[in-house]
Amino acid sequence: MKKLVLGFCALGLLVACSAKKADKEEKEEVKGESIPYNLNKPVQKYLLPRALDEISGLSFYKKNQLACVNDEEGTLFIYDFVKKEIVKKVDFGKSGDYEGVEVVGDEIFVMKSNGKIHSFKIEEPFERDLDCSHKDVKEYEGLSYDPKKNYLLLAAKQRSKDKDDVKMIYAYNLNNQSLFKYIGIPEAQVKTDKGGKEFRPSGIAIHPLTGDMYIIASQGKKLLVLAEDGHKKAIVDLDPSLYTQPEGICFTPQGELFISSEGNGKSGYILQFSPKSVK
Repeated sequence: MKKLVLGFCALGLLVACSAKKADKEEKEEVKGESIPYNLNKPVQKYLLPRALDEISGLSFYKKNQLACVNDEEGTLFIYDFVKKEIVKKVDFGKSGDYEGVEVVGDEIFVMKSNGKIHSFKIEEPFERDLDCSHKDVKEYEGLSYDPKKNYLLLAAKQRSKDKDDVKMIYAYNLNNQSLFKYIGIPEAQVKTDKGGKEFRPSGIAIHPLTGDMYIIASQGKKLLVLAEDGHKKAIVDLDPSLYTQPEGICFTPQGELFISSEGNGKSGYILQFSPKSVK
């Protein structure tokens, strides 16, 4: 009788464990439905030349090519990911803390951490400067563009101590040259099982097909996805063994995702992800 009871207990424990495992797998599957990329399995990893060991900004330039900046040198690098090499370099300024780059048509915008943006064109003599500094922002570290609204989007990595509990995305309206607070991200939106307070945005990009906003954080190792109206669609913990110091993020017009990372003493690199589907 004791053996029979023990047998039923063991069977019950096995069923419970199996149900718990299935429930966990189901939750993970549901969680993954809102983002059409497997961020643990890049389709390609590109090791970058030494000039981009400290790559800090990334943008789609044109077919097979990405625009890159590092955080010390006033030089734009055009990286061809099919040829796996830098195919063009453009000196645009002095040394500085450059943290973001965005290509809008034939205009290149490069942002310093203080919010000062310098823009230029590669094929013709054109330059202009935008001042997106803000009294609340200590450091910006991400630049993107919303084509529907004609806004440059700036991700604040750190704001003043009394305001930093809400991470802020600022927008610069290119139509009327005005800067304003665009989307606030409270701590509750970035909390996962691994916490949320360390979330400090380092890169931002707009998905070309869905309009969703992808915000990556090197400090906190997370990717937050917001819908166009600002509500959270997904929060993903990033594997630190794969993402050493992720700071750049961009998409091709077809929805291929690229994330760049500094190497922390080793080669900088870019990870490429193909969409599973687009919803």
